[in-house]
Amino acid sequence: MGRRSLIPDITTVKRQAQTEELCRNCRACGRFAFDTEFVMEDRFEPEVCLIQIATEGAVVVIDPFLDLDLQPVWDLVCDDQVETVVHAGQEDLALCVQHTGRLPHRVYDVQIAAGFAGYDYPLSLQKLVQAALHIRLHKSKTLTDWRKRPLSAEQIRYAAEDVGYLLAVRDKLHDRLSKRNRLNWVHEEFNRFEDMSLYRRVEEEKLLRVKGAGALRGRQLAVVRELLTWRETAAKQLNRPVRVVLKDHLLVEIAKLELCSIGEIRDLRGINLSDKHVRALGRVVEKALKTPSEQWPAPTPRGTETPKEAALIALATVVIHSFCLENEVAYGLVASKRTLRELIRHHNRGRPPDRTDVELLRGWRGKTAGALLEDILDGRRSLYVESLDGEPVVRVTPHTHNPMA
Repeated sequence: MGRRSLIPDITTVKRQAQTEELCRNCRACGRFAFDTEFVMEDRFEPEVCLIQIATEGAVVVIDPFLDLDLQPVWDLVCDDQVETVVHAGQEDLALCVQHTGRLPHRVYDVQIAAGFAGYDYPLSLQKLVQAALHIRLHKSKTLTDWRKRPLSAEQIRYAAEDVGYLLAVRDKLHDRLSKRNRLNWVHEEFNRFEDMSLYRRVEEEKLLRVKGAGALRGRQLAVVRELLTWRETAAKQLNRPVRVVLKDHLLVEIAKLELCSIGEIRDLRGINLSDKHVRALGRVVEKALKTPSEQWPAPTPRGTETPKEAALIALATVVIHSFCLENEVAYGLVASKRTLRELIRHHNRGRPPDRTDVELLRGWRGKTAGALLEDILDGRRSLYVESLDGEPVVRVTPHTHNPMA
């Protein structure tokens, strides 16, 4: 079962001077574990309710509701002289970008590192701590409303457990990765945290995320684009989640039917906007309908593939799964159906020299799994099945010639 959770005494920061002293200590240590508790279900932007930081032998909880200046904390996360250790930390790091406009530096995400060290990906913190340290966490407050005060001692301990073991887990994984010569792979993945595109809301991605927009074309997509912009502005003004202001299926229906009048829009079941906002919405549609055709968005790329592509993707999936089992790397870190489709289509186009838009042909993936797939597709290597401990195992063997030639 594993040992019970035994984190050190927890300090709750209540004064600004304590916050600044904590950040100085983290810089002196050269690293710290970082996590936040935030609420975003009924907000446009996430509301930070708690910040947890751990150094060697110390766990500290900062309560933003005490009217503390959190700038020293955000500056610490952005400090390229200090390592920030997180678990599945993208959303927590996005808070730093939101509050400073700057990027975090020297991030070490133990969830990603674990995927390279023979563990599953994504793996929960509870399972990772159990597997790496044989310590059992008690995660019983997953639905806590972190805005309510006062926080109980149990809530504080729950939050502290999110960072209390991160440094020890990081060291354990780092040693394992060093022995496997995979530190370059890991740090290549960590570099993405220093890319603003990871946190920026991109217009094309918004269109892709709107369920039902894939069936629209031309002028209808122009309406969707303008409605998305209007929805985000309205949500920010109202401090409400964008899909609470206007649900995706209603947005798509308005664009599809090109509804402009307050009566037409009000006839849709589920519209919960004031007349003022409905009129504004109608004006947005009217303006979008006048968009010249050359300014219409490109149709949303479809995720489907031809039967021949589907067969090759199935083959590639088997190859990658075999690669991951043999090398003890989590499949979820190596490839996805989307990235396999990218590679197959790149190959079918005659492998043009520009490979930058094919994720499986870049960096460590391109040198390992991507190179393996290209060898298979070009006939330089082939697959066979052998029995290992009574279980069928797919193997890849070198091929000196194209057997189909």
